[in-house]
Amino acid sequence: MKRENLEQNLKEATSSLLEMAKNSCWNKISDNTRYLISEIKNDELNALDKRKDRKRKNDKKISKSLEQISSELRDIYENLYDINLYIYKSEKDNTIIEIQYYPKSSLESEFYETVKNNEPMLHCKIAIPPGYNDKKEKFDVNWELN
Repeated sequence: MKRENLEQNLKEATSSLLEMAKNSCWNKISDNTRYLISEIKNDELNALDKRKDRKRKNDKKISKSLEQISSELRDIYENLYDINLYIYKSEKDNTIIEIQYYPKSSLESEFYETVKNNEPMLHCKIAIPPGYNDKKEKFDVNWELN
């Protein structure tokens, strides 16, 4: 993903993410989107504690437009290794998408040398509830928020 195509790529990834959610979740997923941004940090927390920490931090943030988030990401583009889009919260008239990024500066030094000139990767992900095995049954997109 090139810097000059960043916003367009995020817009297309958002559409893909919303479609994935509509196919997997029973909630009404609004196409009216706002965004949060978070850095992925290497830590020792287990999955439950990570979800609690993520919720606590995100609830303090103010959501932004795609244009604002794209500008923030362009500013740190050279240090972006991986960008992941998740649905943080879906409400009747609004969907908040969290963009999590992993900086190249957090990579092991040997690996960093092999990827330092690479363009960032972009992924869309839907968090699946623990123990969920039935691909036919839809789940609550907001399950991580309890």
